[in-house]
Amino acid sequence: MNKTRMLFLCLITVLSVVITASGCSFHKKSAQSEIYTYSDETLGQLLAATYQEGTFIFEGLPWLISKQEVIDKQKLIQSDDDDWLIVEGTFPLNASIKQTVIYNFQDDQLVSGEYRFATSDNNHFAQWGKELGVLLSKWLPKPRTENIEILDQADISAQQGNNLLWQGVDRSSMKVSLSVTGQEDYLLLMHVASPLPEREGLKK
Repeated sequence: MNKTRMLFLCLITVLSVVITASGCSFHKKSAQSEIYTYSDETLGQLLAATYQEGTFIFEGLPWLISKQEVIDKQKLIQSDDDDWLIVEGTFPLNASIKQTVIYNFQDDQLVSGEYRFATSDNNHFAQWGKELGVLLSKWLPKPRTENIEILDQADISAQQGNNLLWQGVDRSSMKVSLSVTGQEDYLLLMHVASPLPEREGLKK
């Protein structure tokens, strides 16, 4: 009788451990899914700031405005360097992704800009790149170089230094570059440039 009772208690204990482990595994997967998944609305904010009506823009700003105009419109702090402004990005991405926004000026005119997204989490980088690729294929025409499918394996593409290039109807452009930094961070760089070589024509 005592042996039967002990076996029964052992069985209950084993079942409890299995159920608890399964629950932990489920919650872990759910947490990962929450961390690694972005909505079209979230990534759409990034694309809305860079692409409108067939042309590429930066932060929703017109090209060739002065540095002071950018500071006033974006409510930024003045910097000592005449050629760029560097600020922290604020897109609603996971905290593991470090965001940097760079405004580039030439002759006190906004001529290009860069979004830098870096993370040491290769799994997150791979999933984020894949979701970004899906949205880019919906919003933009086919890139002029490479294939947008390189974003399906963004972590591998970063190790190979792959990039994508688009050109707008006004000859503005956007280049997406994937790389791995010296600190072993995975980096996605979006460089958006005003129309070339006819920048002066934008004033008219």
